[in-house]
Amino acid sequence: MSTSIVTLNVGGILFTTTKATLQKYPDSMLGSLISNGLPSTRDANGHFFIDRDGQIFRHVLNFLRSSQLCLPSNFKDLDLLAAEADFYQISPLIDAVNEYRDAFTKTARTFYLEIIEVRTGSTATMPTSNSRVKTILLGRKDVLLSLPPAVIGTDFIERLCCKEPQEHTEVELFGSPVRLRVGEELHNLGWSLISSDLSTSSGFDNKSQFGMSLIIEHTFRDRWSRDFDADEPIKINPNHSLLLEEANV
Repeated sequence: MSTSIVTLNVGGILFTTTKATLQKYPDSMLGSLISNGLPSTRDANGHFFIDRDGQIFRHVLNFLRSSQLCLPSNFKDLDLLAAEADFYQISPLIDAVNEYRDAFTKTARTFYLEIIEVRTGSTATMPTSNSRVKTILLGRKDVLLSLPPAVIGTDFIERLCCKEPQEHTEVELFGSPVRLRVGEELHNLGWSLISSDLSTSSGFDNKSQFGMSLIIEHTFRDRWSRDFDADEPIKINPNHSLLLEEANV
């Protein structure tokens, strides 16, 4: 085996790399381990043994290989990685972890939209000729205005003009099957469906020309969310700008 290849046992996990990688930053503990013969412990197979977190070490080693901090989007052990960077005394990694922390610890803003569809009729399960369907979209005015006409149409503009940007309001949606269509559009825009509920109620209509008839009402409620960066602006969709200007005249 080439003497340039080194196997490390970090907390019971084996890592194979090169001496050049470990010497990437000569002043670090790993650099001194290879270059200066820093006193070290060996395991039963003669590998360098380091009594530290092996799961986190893979991120340390990847940084040595690429000089870039590449972490998964759901990474939650930043404090532990910072401690390991300090232990190994890799100054560029310490700086990279601090920069990552500054960039991703800003408070994200989460906005919500709700689609409520009410179906009323003798069956109410499908928008057929014997049922009445009403669908509304609820959210903040500025968030609603950021959506394209394919989601909210254009007939709502005049009703929104009297609202403040952060005021919550509702928009009636038209078409069939509008709830599913708008849900697909929201998904394509980066929104996530966080809940979908169905509630049912029933009663009798004594004013029906056919006598007492059973009326069933189904209410579908879909809740969507999307995270915005702390400094990310909510931009009005360009297709709505002209309509807003005309409506304000």
